[in-house]
Amino acid sequence: MKRSLTLFTLALGAFLFLFLTLSSTKVQLNDCGISITKSYNQQVLGKNIGFFVIFKNNTTRSLDAIDYKVIYKNGFDEVKGTRLFTWQAGNFFGPKLPGESLNDGSTTWVDDANKIEVVIKRVHFTDGYSCK
Repeated sequence: MKRSLTLFTLALGAFLFLFLTLSSTKVQLNDCGISITKSYNQQVLGKNIGFFVIFKNNTTRSLDAIDYKVIYKNGFDEVKGTRLFTWQAGNFFGPKLPGESLNDGSTTWVDDANKIEVVIKRVHFTDGYSCK
């Protein structure tokens, strides 16, 4: 019985790993000097369960906030949902210096979505400058 449970657990883990898919997007640079170097969603059993995005500060300013939108799409590029997100420097993570990257993400559940598009809405820097 113990061996069957172990085999079942290993098989389930392998099954979930095989269905964990990553779909990258192209590198995008917005007018504010912030680029999206990588973004991908996670799927388990064909359901979108979350995403990760990596931004890079290509400016000479220290970055302390980003508002961005995630557009969830299916295989036909039909929009299945959108959500707004904000990253802000705070107690655990300080501002991102010039040339630094930051990772952000969220757990989400969007039916029938298997890829994402990330759009930067606005950016704020520690010197008070902001950009849309």
